[in-house]
Amino acid sequence: MQITILQAILLGLFCFLVSTGMFPLGWMSMNIMSKPLIHCMIIGLIMGDMKNALIIGCVIQAAYIGQMSIGGVATLPSINIALWFALPLTLVSGGDAAECLTIALAFAAIQNILNTVGNLVKVGFLHRQDALIEKGKIKQAWWFPACGHIWTFVSCMIIVPVFCLAGSAVISNIVNALPPQINAITSTFTGLLPAIGFMILMVTLIHTPFQWIYFLFGFVLAAALGWDTISITIMGCVIAYLIFQFTPDKQLAMAAAEEDDD
Repeated sequence: MQITILQAILLGLFCFLVSTGMFPLGWMSMNIMSKPLIHCMIIGLIMGDMKNALIIGCVIQAAYIGQMSIGGVATLPSINIALWFALPLTLVSGGDAAECLTIALAFAAIQNILNTVGNLVKVGFLHRQDALIEKGKIKQAWWFPACGHIWTFVSCMIIVPVFCLAGSAVISNIVNALPPQINAITSTFTGLLPAIGFMILMVTLIHTPFQWIYFLFGFVLAAALGWDTISITIMGCVIAYLIFQFTPDKQLAMAAAEEDDD
């Protein structure tokens, strides 16, 4: 199985669309489309291997489920561009999620540099837009936010197709050229990423010691009773609904709303 030129171009195009958030519904669609699992679904559709793409995507999504930006610094390396050639090459070579993440993380430092340069380019366009607005040239200034995405378009349409068409052998040679210590650290970090992702998410969700009981309860359902993820999710939704219904603050709020209606 090889990546065709058409597939490489489509991968680069969708990488650009997802990176810029050019979708309807604004922030909501951008937040949804930025998830690694959605990226993997689109890649699987283009590559014609949806099953394996989603299997790898679930592992990567678990790793990045708790990702957040603190003071402009992301808690995990950005792989928004690297994933679009790492996953196709992994699917072609029959690799797993660890191999995909290893390739993507090896490119993460380069992607950070590209993002920094891209932000500088966008700032230049924004200053030009401000100058046009001050002169009253609103129609000309309207196009400049779109012009700021030129760097992203060039990066996605060059990097993704070139790496995809270069083949897994070239990428493997690049990864193998790294020092053994770096490869060992990357492999270890890749295996820990899902656990790190869930721990970051739990830090933001668990605010009191009592809430750990719900986490332990879900762990017992999965480890001891063998429940699957869907069953545990349904049970969690039922418990959350019951807690919401019988919370005193919620009852007081409902009573106040009824008094206002009267």
